Amino acid sequence: MILQCSHINKAFITDVVLSDISFHINEHEKAAIVGVNGSGKSTLIKIIMNELAADSGDIILAKDTSVGYLAQNQEYESHRTILEEMQNAKPEILQLEKQLANLSAKMNEVSGNELQACIKQFDTAQHRFEQLNGYAYQSELTGVLKGLGFDTEDFSKPVSSLSGGEKTRVALAKMLLTAPDLIILDEPTNHLDLNAIHWLEGYLSQYQGAVLIVAHDRYFLD
Repeated sequence: MILQCSHINKAFITDVVLSDISFHINEHEKAAIVGVNGSGKSTLIKIIMNELAADSGDIILAKDTSVGYLAQNQEYESHRTILEEMQNAKPEILQLEKQLANLSAKMNEVSGNELQACIKQFDTAQHRFEQLNGYAYQSELTGVLKGLGFDTEDFSKPVSSLSGGEKTRVALAKMLLTAPDLIILDEPTNHLDLNAIHWLEGYLSQYQGAVLIVAHDRYFLD
């Protein structure tokens, strides 16, 4: 079990929004929260994410669980380009890539014991790079961005120049690339066209982690 919500209650003055809500999500499980507008779906997500306090009840997240969260009205600011922002989703890969390049250049300049030490460092860094699927990361990054409706020409655009909906798609893309143990999406289809919605359906259905979605789009949930 990766997430457990037990007897969650929340009211705003006299307006009871959540009453005795309990559920749990297992590893690799795909789940959805469904309800009419104003039924407290987003409120529950905010409580899970510790953005809002419940009046009573418990939220238990498994130890060391990483969570990726896309809010319904996601605010996202960055001075980087779209491509730079995506590359920054996995900074260890970038760091290892630079380290491998530096070691490769250094090995052409040294000899003897120093060369052997460089080779050992290179092998260690390369092994970790392969563990992180570093050689395929650029193609994975490109696939996610194109799947969410960005063209190659868009990759060099500053995030700060994008519309609100485009920024939300950037935030979604980066969150998917971080590959958290649990993905929580609040109305993820709001800023996606039909092609992007179809792509996201396929991506999430194959995702190895757990997924919790709030959505009014029953076709998407099915």
